[in-house]
Amino acid sequence: MARTYQKKRSRGGRDRQSRRPVRLPEHRKGSSKKRLASRILRVTGVFLLCVLVAGVAFAAGGYLGLIESVQRLDEPRTYETHPTYIYSAPLGGNEDSRRVIGTIFEGQNRKTASLSEMPPHLLDAVVAKEDERFREHGGVDLWGIMRALWVDIRAGEAVEGASTITQQYVRNAYLSQDRSIKRKIKEALIAIEVERKENSKDQIIADYLNTVYFGNNAYGVEAAAETYFNESVEDLSVAESATLVGLLWSPSILGEDREGARYQRDLVLTKMFDTGYIPSQDYNQALEEPLPEAWPANTPTRSGFTGPDLTRDFAQYTHDELIRRYGVNTVLEGDLSVYTTIDLKEQVAAHDIAYGPSGYLPGADDPDLALVSIEPGTGRIKTMVGDRDENAQFNLVTQGRRQPGSSFKPFALIAALEQGIDPNTSYVSEKKEYKVDVGLDRPETWEVQNYDGIVRGEISLKEALWKSDNTVFADLAMNAGGRGLKNGPEKIAEVARRCGIATHLPEHPKPSIVLGAYEVSPLDMATAYATIANDGRRVEPTAISKVISNEDSDKEKVLYVAPEHPDGKQVISEDIANEATEIMIGDVTEGIAKDASLGDRPVAGKTGTSENFFDAWFIGFTPELVTGTWMGYAEGGETLEYVLEYARKLHGLPGGITPAQIWKSYTQVIMRGEPIEQFDGVEIPETEDRSTAPEHGAKNTPAGARKQAPTPSRARERAPKTRRAAASASASSVAPSRARPTRAERAGAARYRDARSSASAAPR
Repeated sequence: MARTYQKKRSRGGRDRQSRRPVRLPEHRKGSSKKRLASRILRVTGVFLLCVLVAGVAFAAGGYLGLIESVQRLDEPRTYETHPTYIYSAPLGGNEDSRRVIGTIFEGQNRKTASLSEMPPHLLDAVVAKEDERFREHGGVDLWGIMRALWVDIRAGEAVEGASTITQQYVRNAYLSQDRSIKRKIKEALIAIEVERKENSKDQIIADYLNTVYFGNNAYGVEAAAETYFNESVEDLSVAESATLVGLLWSPSILGEDREGARYQRDLVLTKMFDTGYIPSQDYNQALEEPLPEAWPANTPTRSGFTGPDLTRDFAQYTHDELIRRYGVNTVLEGDLSVYTTIDLKEQVAAHDIAYGPSGYLPGADDPDLALVSIEPGTGRIKTMVGDRDENAQFNLVTQGRRQPGSSFKPFALIAALEQGIDPNTSYVSEKKEYKVDVGLDRPETWEVQNYDGIVRGEISLKEALWKSDNTVFADLAMNAGGRGLKNGPEKIAEVARRCGIATHLPEHPKPSIVLGAYEVSPLDMATAYATIANDGRRVEPTAISKVISNEDSDKEKVLYVAPEHPDGKQVISEDIANEATEIMIGDVTEGIAKDASLGDRPVAGKTGTSENFFDAWFIGFTPELVTGTWMGYAEGGETLEYVLEYARKLHGLPGGITPAQIWKSYTQVIMRGEPIEQFDGVEIPETEDRSTAPEHGAKNTPAGARKQAPTPSRARERAPKTRRAAASASASSVAPSRARPTRAERAGAARYRDARSSASAAPR
């Protein structure tokens, strides 16, 4: 459904069932749990030792000179700001060749609110979510530390923190973000001193809320209330208060993910109910309250940040990562030198291939493109290209939410391999109809057919991936005949999360998840495919290679250096990741992604097209690099049917393009002259050489073909809505296309549609 926008919420609407949210546990191996438990025990032991040393020091009155400074505790620091400069990666390995791609300076959207302006339920939400024993401890909660340790060991991962609200406030207001033992001790001591000097516990919560970052350039709870709900903090409802507190889990991500923000809100509401802060009636009513359709309700200001258009989106992403890593106050104070991972030569190449005069999408009426490249072994982002509009405050790579179509099927393939299903298992490819239990009195009918209504008969699972056969993968998700996945939809979602899909997926998704019905971002998809390419080991994407503090004019201080070989987390077994890679190579050599073939250089990947051609994808990878490409109209509501090559052929029209062609042109440029590497542990099938396709810029490229047989004029009528929310509109229910094909093309299309009925709606 195309999104509409409002500045005020409409209260009382029902946009979800009233139910208690439950977080699904992720799959972990026993050995991983043991290693993590050991690591948690070591970390906690160090922390407890620090607290013990701090206690002894406090009693003695002098360890490291900390006690005297703590007892002289002054007012929280003010922000004497200095510019922070963001640099590109060096060109050709020469450190002096780095270029400034962004500058952070004074002017952030920071607003404070007094305690009297904050509603009690806002304070209660913070306590319920962040520190249940806040009103009982004296600044440091040893019992909370032990409880968090126990929860983390049982979950097999770090899911619960041990810092109190007071400690978090102290970290923001008094200290730097370095991670030394000395700072940890000082943090604990100052927290105790703050609690001793401050008569009101509620005032500490208020001070904390005025120092935290809520995403979308909103610093402090008053700025957050205006940004997300277009109202003052004193007017926040219970549900809205829980929403803002939930954002603190990951403000930069949830600030762009409405469904994820709602999920976290419900977790906070559940905590408030469980701890007795709200009665059941208020709890159920708050669960039913919808979030604003426009998320956030107000377009965030970008004052305080500047940079060249070519790298603007990447530099803003770096800014957000800085806040996640070092906290809002370190970023506000600035005076940092931030060295990033972006390769300017590759960035220029990607932009020119997409939007340059000789590129694939040069015109203002052409579709938009999102392209992002990641090194699978390091997580380093090398390229990030999004919206062509220089004034758009929207990053298609990180903020765009679109249906991935069949490019989501590899997660179902991995789920099948993990459950012991042979990829050579035969299924019947034909139109299917299933009864799906959706919690109503009667089941819902789910009809599935292939693109263009094709029936293939008996076909193996791996061939179904190559052919993008929807009906076979629907059988897999529904466990038809007992030959598919157990708990198929949930299992597919769980694999996707493990691989790196950070966008919120429902706890109990519909079976259509196997066909890519749930929206994700291009960065999500590239990250998840990078996990497959990296032998099943997930490395979080990063934009930062090094951070230096210039606070001391005589000596720079290195705050962070990215590891050359990060450990990552083994989320898929190496054997299964390699088998999935081998099958995905077949999509390029034997399947419908032949446009991406690089000849002798091995390529694995998967295409994807959403319903009615609203989105087209190709995520492909070599051993060295993963690149995700999405093509569509950023504002939603327009089909690619007269742009995509394979769709035009169905109408008997020449020309057209595919994301796989764009991927190939980009990869050819950046891989030119590089030695050919092979996938370790993967057997590459022998195929014919398809590398003779013309490279980007040749007259007979797809772009050139389009000039001989141009796509129809599209003088688009832009809907009066923000680019941000429209880019997350559901492709399955957006407004009809406003494309204006020629009369001959309209007639051909009508004849074709009569012949194929509604088959074109099937995602490819």
